[in-house]
Amino acid sequence: MGTIVYSVNGEGRGHATRVQAIIEELIPEHRFVLLASQDAYEHFRTEYQDHPFVKVSPIPGLQFKYHRGKLCYLRSVLAAAPFVWNLSSAVRAVERVLLRVQPDLAITDFEPLLPRAAKKCQVPWLSLDHQHFLSVSDFRGLPAHLRWQSRFLRCSIGMFYRGQKGEAVSSFAHLPARKGCESVERIGVLIRRKIRSVKTQASNAGHLLVYVRGDAPNHFWNSLSKIQKPIYVFGKCLPPVLPNVEFFGIQNDKFIRHLATCDALITTAGNQLVGEAFYLGKPVLAIPERGNFEQGVNGWLVSQSQGGWSMPFDQITPHVLSQFLLSLPLLRTRIGRMEWSGNEQAKAFIEMHLPKTKQEVDSQDLTFQNVA
Repeated sequence: MGTIVYSVNGEGRGHATRVQAIIEELIPEHRFVLLASQDAYEHFRTEYQDHPFVKVSPIPGLQFKYHRGKLCYLRSVLAAAPFVWNLSSAVRAVERVLLRVQPDLAITDFEPLLPRAAKKCQVPWLSLDHQHFLSVSDFRGLPAHLRWQSRFLRCSIGMFYRGQKGEAVSSFAHLPARKGCESVERIGVLIRRKIRSVKTQASNAGHLLVYVRGDAPNHFWNSLSKIQKPIYVFGKCLPPVLPNVEFFGIQNDKFIRHLATCDALITTAGNQLVGEAFYLGKPVLAIPERGNFEQGVNGWLVSQSQGGWSMPFDQITPHVLSQFLLSLPLLRTRIGRMEWSGNEQAKAFIEMHLPKTKQEVDSQDLTFQNVA
């Protein structure tokens, strides 16, 4: 049995659900110490309370900032100043965890503290995330308005960490490898057990499912209200009161049930959720967040996959929605021809890097003080 320390970026819930899928593949053969911030920590705290093979602790983390509904990279950088100022002390706290737990391996999902601590403690570590898609892909096939931003964001990806023993990128679609990045493992979407369990029950029950992480303009909600279908909305948004719109906020299990039975998903263009929808055979109308380059690329890939459409909020009209609904039978046919899951590849990638001889660690060694 091996012990793995896994750190997770807390922005949104896509990172957390990706990591959860990996944990489910590897327990009880391996035990986990999860270090997570913000949304990811809240997700894990609920999922793994009193779990015999998984311990969870909060750590400080970075968070995107928005201005007038648009992702603002400048504000995000300025808001990161306290995190950067306290970086050394936060890394030392993670070092103490590593010294206490003595893990066989460390893995990060786009989180910068653990790689620095693992390097100092001489613990081998891996990178497994979606964000490195931006640094390892050849963007020459992208539209010009997306291509020019890639140079800046490639630099920012490298600032998070470097020096990993192995690297894998999870995505529902991949571009050709950039020169020098051919050895990076490219895998499909990581599908958690709750999503896999509802696949056989998937149906088209007549409702549309909407997930919006932040605010959406009023004309978007008004356009949805013109559709003669029930609209079930999840996320941190707050839609207006409309006769056919029902709002649930953040309710993970209920969201999964509605995802399995919806006619289609309308969502901001997060990689993980798009991949889970495709896995269940659900067409996607992807709406990239304004200013979010990664989601812009994801939206373009949704269109290229021929499993969905993508457009900004300001182009959503009742007519567009009605045309999207007419296209659903064809989109479902195209989705059904593809293999979306990357679980087995991810498991093989991690186990390939685990030491052949693993030390047993008593369960009491997995208890430690919160890092935050």
